[in-house]
Amino acid sequence: MFKQHLNESGKTYIGHFIFAFIAGWLLIYAGITSIIHSLIPSLFPFTSQKIVQKLLDKVEKR
Repeated sequence: MFKQHLNESGKTYIGHFIFAFIAGWLLIYAGITSIIHSLIPSLFPFTSQKIVQKLLDKVEKR
């Protein structure tokens, strides 16, 4: 099961680790900026949307 996901994603363990680790931190950042934006709309406009879109684009490239 462990290797099955790596094969399906087309990544090595290290490549998968790096992508997932960075994506996780970016998503946490996107969540925090989204919460701040909900309180003060002039701060972080479209920041979370741009982060999520960049991650989706990266995943869809493969």
